[in-house]
Amino acid sequence: MSNKLVDKLTVLFRLEKGNRIRNYGYFEGILSIVINVILFVFKFAFGLMLRSVSLLAESFHTLSDVVTSSIVILGFKVSSKPPDEKHPFGHGRAERVFSIVIALILIVVGIEFFINSFRRFLNPVPISGNIMVILVLILSIGAKELLANISFNLGERINSASLRADAWHHRTDSIATALVVLGFVLFRFGLYRVDGIIGMAVSVLIAFTGISIIRKAGSFLVGEAPDSVLVNKIRNTASGFDGIDDVHHIHVHDYAGQLEVTIHVRLKGDTHLADAHHRASEVERAVKKCVPGAEVTVHVEPISSDE
Repeated sequence: MSNKLVDKLTVLFRLEKGNRIRNYGYFEGILSIVINVILFVFKFAFGLMLRSVSLLAESFHTLSDVVTSSIVILGFKVSSKPPDEKHPFGHGRAERVFSIVIALILIVVGIEFFINSFRRFLNPVPISGNIMVILVLILSIGAKELLANISFNLGERINSASLRADAWHHRTDSIATALVVLGFVLFRFGLYRVDGIIGMAVSVLIAFTGISIIRKAGSFLVGEAPDSVLVNKIRNTASGFDGIDDVHHIHVHDYAGQLEVTIHVRLKGDTHLADAHHRASEVERAVKKCVPGAEVTVHVEPISSDE
């Protein structure tokens, strides 16, 4: 469902035109801001109408997603900047930095969520509500889940950590809203502490998700080893040329949208310099073809007489 919807959205808003990665990031950020502002207005209005502190607080939680979506837009703006003297490989890794910022917000939300849920567990407070309010909140849950699925889908298409992090933030909002609805229902049956217990469990999941995002983004920024499948693909491509005896020291540096690949190959020691250069160029073109977006450098070494 969400995959087909995203396909239609990419065509409707021409997201594949120009800078595809930046277009996806901007679209998700703007769409999130528009939907969250609309949901905030609805929740805030009903919160005032019912004099519900929990619903008012939940409406501001929804509004906080505008902040994370703005961070997403800023992150894609920075990461799409062209290379300069200080950053010759571009600014693509900035997107992972901004994903860490969003993940930190998730962790803070999780901690705050846990504290509030624990307080609700210790001191249950009656929640007043009617069927109309519950229906509005259910529609809100549906909207946030749809937005989360779109964000996850877009994030998978461009391998974006910040879009996945923002998707999780949308999902936390839908979970928080679901707990408010659950609170309305449980209080009618005299179950005063169940929503607090569920809230604490969910808050741990939220914080854990934020920590997982930070670990993944941090590992990438530190210099994560390339995928073994990619390395074998490069090795097999380079080994397919006549005269190349060995392919080794395959280094892949990922700058998020820009791959820098270095390969060492061995040729016979009596190979003419022009022939060695020609063979290296052939390998570079072949690897570029099988690994789109890569800049490839081939270092030629002679096979020693002992070998």
